[in-house]
Amino acid sequence: MGAEAPATHEGPAIVGTAGYVSPYPYLDVLQPKMEERLARRVPATGRFCGFCFGRQRPDTAVCGFCKSDLAEVGTENEIPQQVLRLYKVKQNTEARWVHTGAMFGLTLAMGLFVYLVIWGPGFLGHPGFAFAALIGGGYLLAQFFGAFLGAQVGYRKAARKRDALWARWLESPNAEL
Repeated sequence: MGAEAPATHEGPAIVGTAGYVSPYPYLDVLQPKMEERLARRVPATGRFCGFCFGRQRPDTAVCGFCKSDLAEVGTENEIPQQVLRLYKVKQNTEARWVHTGAMFGLTLAMGLFVYLVIWGPGFLGHPGFAFAALIGGGYLLAQFFGAFLGAQVGYRKAARKRDALWARWLESPNAEL
């Protein structure tokens, strides 16, 4: 009895989140922190990196997010509204895709309910069975189309949009996004 060979993965390597690799990886790390700032859960003022606007401690010399030397890029007292706006765009775009997918799943479940009540043969036409299909199917379809499919598509589209806005910000920081 010899040792078995370890299983190998034959398919393509999985990279990125939801199949998207950001050219600015520090933006993905900063996204939850900026959402906290947008929700006003953290103070608006502080010490922020002059490049990526990640919050820094008073004794930090190198940004922990973008790895910039703070002596070179400087620090800011607060995050510019245009930068917060690009994170808000990502958050809203992602939420729109998730909610739309979930509502589509609920609409399918509702259609199944109506179909079963009106045209369902025998036991399938019983309102109790149709109601169980509405509740169970509504939950499962909303999860599938919203939290699974909608979240992946929404993340890719929202991250691309955020990255494009960030690239525009890097080109001209004072321009309106």
